[in-house]
Amino acid sequence: MINKFQDFVNEHMSNLSKNRKWKINSSGKHEFTDLYFTYKLPKSELGEYLNTWFEGVVAKSKDGDKVYRDEMVTLKKVDKETASRLYDRYYNPINIVIMCPMGAKFDKKNDKGVDFYGMKAQIHSVDDSSYGIWWDDKTFEELSKIRINLMKWINANPIINGEEFLNVCISLGADEESKDYN
Repeated sequence: MINKFQDFVNEHMSNLSKNRKWKINSSGKHEFTDLYFTYKLPKSELGEYLNTWFEGVVAKSKDGDKVYRDEMVTLKKVDKETASRLYDRYYNPINIVIMCPMGAKFDKKNDKGVDFYGMKAQIHSVDDSSYGIWWDDKTFEELSKIRINLMKWINANPIINGEEFLNVCISLGADEESKDYN
């Protein structure tokens, strides 16, 4: 049985929103995290999302044994260099998503028979640029621990540099070849 991510975070994070969730939109049967509404917020409302972690979309099998998507989202200020690649927006959502393999096929397992997942960490922009990177072939528990460490690093930095963010991800085991700027 997979524990909810909050079980891990509650032990380690003090800036996790316990009462609010990040804005979720629905399209037919699918839910998706709205990573763009923050660009329309007046400055007076940015503080409601800034430096606070929110649960995004969490999707599980009906029996709760499989997690298909487990997402955490925050809003962070980025430095001038990073903002210049993100349409000069200084406040951008960062999400870290643990997800099942493509096609929801759990065909890879570790030597103990535990399913492998993938994870993507990404600083988003208002349009088509970003700073993103992937982890592959790790268990949900392993990725949860990596995510906590990355969230701690993000929390410790009031202003984020995109390249430094990617380098920290690489130091936490992300695949350097998976860097994505779109």
